[in-house]
Amino acid sequence: MTRFIHQTDLFHPHGDPDDHWDLATVYALAVQGYLDLRGILLDYPPDHRAGDPAVMAVAQLGSLTGVTGVPVAIGTMNPMRHRRDAQCDTDPANRAASEWLCRMLDESPEPMVINIVGSCTDVAVAGLMEPDLFKAKCKAIYLNAGSAYPGETGVLEYNVRLNPGSYAAVFDLPCPVYWCPCWHQTESYQVGPYGTWYSFIQGDIMRGLSDPLCNYFLYALSRSPDPKYLRYLTMPVDSPLREDCGQYPRSMWSTPGILHAAGMGIDVHSGLLPERQIKNPVFRFKPIRITCADDGNTTWQLTEENTERYIFSLSHPDLYATVMTTALCKLLSGIGRPGKPDTDD
Repeated sequence: MTRFIHQTDLFHPHGDPDDHWDLATVYALAVQGYLDLRGILLDYPPDHRAGDPAVMAVAQLGSLTGVTGVPVAIGTMNPMRHRRDAQCDTDPANRAASEWLCRMLDESPEPMVINIVGSCTDVAVAGLMEPDLFKAKCKAIYLNAGSAYPGETGVLEYNVRLNPGSYAAVFDLPCPVYWCPCWHQTESYQVGPYGTWYSFIQGDIMRGLSDPLCNYFLYALSRSPDPKYLRYLTMPVDSPLREDCGQYPRSMWSTPGILHAAGMGIDVHSGLLPERQIKNPVFRFKPIRITCADDGNTTWQLTEENTERYIFSLSHPDLYATVMTTALCKLLSGIGRPGKPDTDD
């Protein structure tokens, strides 16, 4: 079982509810015994976001799965000024999340995986504070950010734009980095060989969910102001709201990295399986040589060497969206139902 820390820009009201889907994926893998969820690091929202850290979403999923007592830290409000900015001169409150992350690594009896699906800042600062600790105790970082290739406009991916220096700093850390570019080409909204983006119609998955988990998503998707966020889970499902939310597409980026960190993958013929059982993978990670400039632009190439840097790579782009949607539906279908889902051998 992988000891796992999930870093996310999870807000309520949401900025992009893909983060709520990602968090549910993490909890589904935790309840099935693939992830040992040791902590959740929530971004401090940038000024343009309407919401605050969605601690209620963590509580909702803990209540639904029984995976409770997971510590939650709130990240810094200060972006890194450059890739070597350890923020030594900032106030204790804004260093607290990075210091917490270092303590989690230090106190862990075995190396841990850190999954970044939001800002890189708190993880990068922690790595600058304690590089030897990251070398000894960070099994891997899954970096869900950036683009394999720039688009026609040359614009950077959203999380990179927020703080290019922190993104660049993650590639400097002395631990394995599994790079999951959000886009093959920036914001192209097309499946590409080196981009993790895929999309599904929300109703295609929501129809197979338990009522409580469906309510978890409806609470987020509707930006509900109801303060009774736990009791909301037990209410009858608002069918018109479910139909309305279900008609919209949902872009996703982070599912494959989460699966891979948990030792899971997708087989072309057999679907979601433990990685050791997969014969024909839909995606894999390939070793690369990569440099990241201070402005967040990357240059990379495939290599046969062990660089401890890997890139997400699709073997079957034509099947990707379909098999990922099917796998996500399978994973989430057991949450909120009586009994604990069986784990595969």
